[in-house]
Amino acid sequence: MGAYDTPYKPCPYCGVENCEADWVDVGVGMQCGPYHCYECGASKIGPELYDWYYTDREGNTLYLTGKRKYYQWAKKKHKFSGSPVLKPGHPFSEKELETGYYQGKISPYANTVGGELVDHHTAKEAYNKGLLDEKEVN
Repeated sequence: MGAYDTPYKPCPYCGVENCEADWVDVGVGMQCGPYHCYECGASKIGPELYDWYYTDREGNTLYLTGKRKYYQWAKKKHKFSGSPVLKPGHPFSEKELETGYYQGKISPYANTVGGELVDHHTAKEAYNKGLLDEKEVN
């Protein structure tokens, strides 16, 4: 795989179609938008997930206390920090948190026109015509 090849990822839900993402060269590397599946509508969960984590006064994410776990590569036990603590009422299902993808929902960071996923070429044309959906993200 070359530096400018765009990798595909298998869809965690339908498994048949490869998930795609829009990629752009930003000068010091490649940056991508959220992966999405045109077949079943799955879309990668973006940074909006972090808004649902509990944080302490300094803004650090709180994690469940974990147990010590033996790591073969280290030949000793290390403390596992556990998973981040989510606030009640979060909009993610257990399956979505496990896979990291929305199931049948579109990421608020994805390019959409009329609520439908579009690639970056279509998004650019829609933007120039004033048809690209506005995003409600901070």
